[in-house]
Amino acid sequence: MRLLRVVRGSVVLVGLLLNEAAWADAFVNFFYRQKVGQEITATGRFRRFSYQKQFFRRDDKTGEVEYFYYFGMSMMPTKLIGDGALSLPASRLDAVLFLYADEALVKDLPEQGEDLWFTGTLIGFQYGISGIISSAGSGGDPYILLKRVSTQPPQETTSPQTQTPSP
Repeated sequence: MRLLRVVRGSVVLVGLLLNEAAWADAFVNFFYRQKVGQEITATGRFRRFSYQKQFFRRDDKTGEVEYFYYFGMSMMPTKLIGDGALSLPASRLDAVLFLYADEALVKDLPEQGEDLWFTGTLIGFQYGISGIISSAGSGGDPYILLKRVSTQPPQETTSPQTQTPSP
C-alpha cells in the first residue's frame, strides 16, 4: 500500500515538473488561461511609444507571420481582468503591449502614467503561448488591441476568481 502511494505521488510530481505552466508565475498562468479574441482590461504603469512600430503576429498552428504597423503602449500591469482577475505588484518581467492604429484614442493621455484602465481585445503573443511561458522579459508579451480608456475600473474588478500572488 505504501509503495502504491509513493508511485502515485511520483507520477503527480513528474506530471507537474513536465508541465510548463506549473513552473510559471501568476501573470503567466493568468494569460495561459485567456483566449485570443477575448476582452482584457488592465491598469498599471504605462508608457506610450511616440512613433509607429512594426509588430508581427505568428499563427501558432501554421507558423505564418503577419507584419503590421501600429502605435503602441507598454504596461507593467498591477491588475488584470479577463477570464478571472489578477492583482500583482508591478514588475518589468510582466509586460503587456497595447496596440492602436488611431492616435485619437489616446490623444489626451500623458506619455507615461498609471491609474487608468485600458480595455482591448487579446490578439496574441509574439512567440505564441510558449513565448509568454519561456520568454518572460524577452518579447513573449501579450498583444492587446486597444478599444477604450477609462478613469474608472470596470464592474468585474470584484470577481470571485481574483488571485493575489503571495510575496
